[in-house]
Amino acid sequence: MARLRPFRGYRYNVEKVGDLGAVVSPPYDVIPDELRRELHRRHPHNVIRLILGEDRTGDDAAENRYLRARRYFQEWEETGILLRETAPAFYVYEQQYPWKRGGQRVRTGLIGAVGLEEYGARVVFPHERTMPGPKADRLSLMQALPVNLEQIFCFYPGPPGSITDVLRSATRTDPLCDFGDEAGVRHRLWLLQKPEAIACLVTAFRDRPLFIADGHHRYETALTFREEMRRADATGGPEKAYNFVMMTLVSIEDEGLTVLPTHRLIRVEWGRAGAEIVRLLEPHFSREERVIGHGEGGLQTYLVEMEERGRRGHVFGLYTGGETFTLLTLKDPGGVERLTERGGSRSAQALDVVILEHLIFQRVLQLTDPEMIRFTQDEEVALREVRHGRAAAAFFLNPIPVTQIAAAVSTGQRLPPKSTYFYPKLLSGLVFFQVDPREGLDVPTTSL
Repeated sequence: MARLRPFRGYRYNVEKVGDLGAVVSPPYDVIPDELRRELHRRHPHNVIRLILGEDRTGDDAAENRYLRARRYFQEWEETGILLRETAPAFYVYEQQYPWKRGGQRVRTGLIGAVGLEEYGARVVFPHERTMPGPKADRLSLMQALPVNLEQIFCFYPGPPGSITDVLRSATRTDPLCDFGDEAGVRHRLWLLQKPEAIACLVTAFRDRPLFIADGHHRYETALTFREEMRRADATGGPEKAYNFVMMTLVSIEDEGLTVLPTHRLIRVEWGRAGAEIVRLLEPHFSREERVIGHGEGGLQTYLVEMEERGRRGHVFGLYTGGETFTLLTLKDPGGVERLTERGGSRSAQALDVVILEHLIFQRVLQLTDPEMIRFTQDEEVALREVRHGRAAAAFFLNPIPVTQIAAAVSTGQRLPPKSTYFYPKLLSGLVFFQVDPREGLDVPTTSL
């Protein structure tokens, strides 16, 4: 049972900071070093100072970027840069973005506090494995600054009827903010505080499982932080804020819930030529070649064809240089369960990304060193890397339908790294949720 609660969020005071677009940022884990430096220069109150502060010479246990983040937050609250809601609220977050094949897509999510649950409770489901380094980093930040600075991105199944009605009603009013970013994404945020709407949403999510799209490291860090707080807080209770985490919840039926494929590049250091790769794959895949020419625009035509054919089977794209783009179709789709050495559900094994990792890379190509594989969501970049001799080959994947992701991970499966890329990313800095042990949440009485 998902426990959804409104909370008294902190938001930037636009009268003080001016352009809200100047103080927000992408999530911490997709910010390259160059952008990190640029965000620090962009505005003295950019959220980067909280989520990914600069390391300085001489930093130690008494002075570091985590403690500086705490001081920034306290200073911004004291000086009115950050303002707190006077009453608990949900937030409706809408992102409108251009689609590469024309037109616009719109994704609408609900921001709220969701009760933390161990994965074994089968309320919140992960789809990726996590690494200790990022979790240790995020835990140090939470210990210094007990505030959820970024949202966990989850999607939920089931008829969205009453939920959609409440969200649509909220978006008929004036938004709290409305601005665009460099990628052409329009961001709008609404405040939702009507008691009857809050009660409806709390009730509607009670029987829904939640699937993590982005934020696995932050979710597991929040679980660890919760246990620390429970041990230290003698007055603790189930509605203490540290038992919750800030999430953006999007319906699995939302037409704007886009998952981009992450394509694989094999490094030239691996040492095998493209012709050998093709030869090794021939026993398992039928091959069709397409002339790609010297321009890069034709690639999109073949990717569209690949996606259409992927609805009927397992199809991959392969480019090893020159003017030929190869479509690879699995010869024995009925025997997918036998193609990987790992056990598990058929739904997980049937995903293209699993076949690519376990059949193509590990069994056929004997490519077991993860350092020999690079990742990109940009098809044209993948093509150029091979064409210019910076990669030996590029494997192109179809996007994974969200329903297939849910079917796979609901059985307890974890997908290979970089299996999904939900687009666009949620912005950091729109709202903050305080999880200090002194904080508690109110249960909407009309929902009981």
